[in-house]
Amino acid sequence: MRGFVCCLTALVLNAQSPATVKVTVRLLDVRPAKGGVIHVGLHPEPGAAFPGPSPLVNRDISPGASETILSFDVVPGAYAVAVHHDANSNGKVDANFLGIPREGYGVSNDARPKFRAPRFGEARVALIRDTTLTVRMAY
Repeated sequence: MRGFVCCLTALVLNAQSPATVKVTVRLLDVRPAKGGVIHVGLHPEPGAAFPGPSPLVNRDISPGASETILSFDVVPGAYAVAVHHDANSNGKVDANFLGIPREGYGVSNDARPKFRAPRFGEARVALIRDTTLTVRMAY
Protein backbone atom coordinates (compact mmCIF):
# COMPACT_ATOMS: atom_id res chain seq x y z
CA MET A 1 0.00 0.00 0.00
CA ARG A 2 2.81 2.40 0.89
CA GLY A 3 4.43 1.82 -2.51
CA PHE A 4 1.12 2.56 -4.24
CA VAL A 5 0.77 5.90 -2.39
CA CYS A 6 4.37 6.86 -3.31
CA CYS A 7 3.79 6.03 -6.99
CA LEU A 8 0.48 7.93 -7.03
CA THR A 9 2.13 10.98 -5.42
CA ALA A 10 4.95 10.87 -7.99
CA LEU A 11 2.44 10.70 -10.84
CA VAL A 12 0.45 13.67 -9.52
CA LEU A 13 3.57 15.79 -9.00
CA ASN A 14 4.90 14.85 -12.43
CA ALA A 15 1.57 15.78 -14.06
CA GLN A 16 1.68 19.24 -12.48
CA SER A 17 5.05 20.29 -13.88
CA PRO A 18 5.82 19.80 -17.56
CA ALA A 19 9.09 18.19 -18.64
CA THR A 20 9.75 21.16 -20.91
CA VAL A 21 8.18 24.53 -21.54
CA LYS A 22 8.22 26.56 -24.71
CA VAL A 23 9.66 30.06 -24.47
CA THR A 24 8.91 32.29 -27.44
CA VAL A 25 11.17 35.32 -27.83
CA ARG A 26 9.80 38.36 -29.71
CA LEU A 27 12.55 40.70 -30.81
CA LEU A 28 11.21 44.20 -31.47
CA ASP A 29 12.83 47.21 -33.12
CA VAL A 30 15.34 45.11 -35.06
CA ARG A 31 17.08 47.04 -37.82
CA PRO A 32 17.37 44.55 -40.69
CA ALA A 33 19.02 47.12 -42.98
CA LYS A 34 22.15 46.87 -40.81
CA GLY A 35 22.67 43.30 -42.07
CA GLY A 36 24.93 40.88 -40.23
CA VAL A 37 23.59 38.31 -37.82
CA ILE A 38 21.59 38.37 -34.60
CA HIS A 39 22.95 36.23 -31.76
CA VAL A 40 20.32 35.10 -29.24
CA GLY A 41 21.41 33.32 -26.06
CA LEU A 42 19.21 31.71 -23.42
CA HIS A 43 21.13 31.69 -20.14
CA PRO A 44 20.22 29.20 -17.39
CA GLU A 45 21.93 30.86 -14.42
CA PRO A 46 24.15 33.78 -13.47
CA GLY A 47 27.68 33.53 -14.68
CA ALA A 48 30.56 35.22 -16.39
CA ALA A 49 29.04 34.59 -19.84
CA PHE A 50 25.97 36.80 -19.36
CA PRO A 51 25.15 38.79 -21.45
CA GLY A 52 27.51 37.05 -23.91
CA PRO A 53 27.19 33.57 -25.43
CA SER A 54 25.15 31.16 -23.35
CA PRO A 55 26.48 27.84 -22.05
CA LEU A 56 22.97 26.39 -22.63
CA VAL A 57 21.69 27.40 -26.07
CA ASN A 58 22.53 30.01 -28.69
CA ARG A 59 20.82 30.78 -31.98
CA ASP A 60 22.08 32.87 -34.85
CA ILE A 61 19.41 34.34 -37.11
CA SER A 62 19.35 36.74 -40.03
CA PRO A 63 17.75 40.11 -39.32
CA GLY A 64 14.85 39.79 -41.75
CA ALA A 65 12.22 42.11 -40.24
CA SER A 66 11.79 44.71 -37.51
CA GLU A 67 9.94 42.05 -35.48
CA THR A 68 11.53 38.62 -35.28
CA ILE A 69 10.17 35.60 -33.41
CA LEU A 70 11.99 32.44 -32.34
CA SER A 71 11.38 29.78 -29.71
CA PHE A 72 13.21 27.37 -27.43
CA ASP A 73 12.10 24.28 -25.49
CA VAL A 74 13.63 24.23 -22.00
CA VAL A 75 13.04 22.61 -18.62
CA PRO A 76 11.17 24.89 -16.20
CA GLY A 77 13.46 27.22 -14.26
CA ALA A 78 15.04 30.67 -14.16
CA TYR A 79 16.54 32.02 -17.38
CA ALA A 80 17.65 35.25 -19.01
CA VAL A 81 17.75 36.13 -22.71
CA ALA A 82 20.60 38.17 -24.20
CA VAL A 83 20.53 39.42 -27.80
CA HIS A 84 23.28 41.03 -29.87
CA HIS A 85 22.92 42.34 -33.44
CA ASP A 86 26.38 41.71 -34.85
CA ALA A 87 26.03 44.05 -37.83
CA ASN A 88 29.56 43.46 -39.15
CA SER A 89 29.59 39.71 -38.31
CA ASN A 90 32.88 39.88 -36.41
CA GLY A 91 31.62 37.78 -33.49
CA LYS A 92 31.89 40.45 -30.81
CA VAL A 93 30.01 43.44 -29.46
CA ASP A 94 31.69 46.50 -30.90
CA ALA A 95 31.81 49.39 -28.43
CA ASN A 96 33.12 52.94 -28.27
CA PHE A 97 35.94 54.05 -25.96
CA LEU A 98 33.48 54.29 -23.03
CA GLY A 99 32.31 50.71 -23.54
CA ILE A 100 28.91 51.71 -24.91
CA PRO A 101 27.80 49.25 -27.63
CA ARG A 102 27.85 50.49 -31.21
CA GLU A 103 25.68 47.55 -32.28
CA GLY A 104 22.17 46.59 -31.29
CA TYR A 105 21.54 44.67 -28.09
CA GLY A 106 18.73 43.69 -25.76
CA VAL A 107 17.96 41.45 -22.78
CA SER A 108 14.83 40.02 -21.20
CA ASN A 109 12.88 42.41 -18.94
CA ASP A 110 14.34 45.18 -21.15
CA ALA A 111 16.99 45.78 -18.48
CA ARG A 112 19.13 48.74 -19.58
CA PRO A 113 21.29 50.03 -16.75
CA LYS A 114 23.43 53.07 -17.42
CA PHE A 115 27.23 52.78 -17.53
CA ARG A 116 27.41 48.95 -17.37
CA ALA A 117 26.14 45.76 -18.94
CA PRO A 118 22.90 44.25 -17.59
CA ARG A 119 23.24 41.62 -14.87
CA PHE A 120 21.57 38.22 -14.92
CA GLY A 121 19.33 39.12 -11.97
CA GLU A 122 17.93 42.14 -13.83
CA ALA A 123 17.02 40.03 -16.86
CA ARG A 124 15.96 36.89 -14.94
CA VAL A 125 12.59 35.37 -15.82
CA ALA A 126 10.96 32.36 -14.15
CA LEU A 127 9.71 29.96 -16.82
CA ILE A 128 7.19 27.55 -15.34
CA ARG A 129 4.79 27.36 -18.29
CA ASP A 130 4.82 28.26 -21.98
CA THR A 131 5.80 31.93 -22.08
CA THR A 132 6.39 34.73 -24.59
CA LEU A 133 9.18 37.17 -23.76
CA THR A 134 9.50 40.50 -25.55
CA VAL A 135 12.96 41.97 -26.02
CA ARG A 136 13.31 45.47 -27.44
CA MET A 137 16.52 46.09 -29.29
CA ALA A 138 18.52 49.22 -28.46
CA TYR A 139 20.89 50.76 -31.04
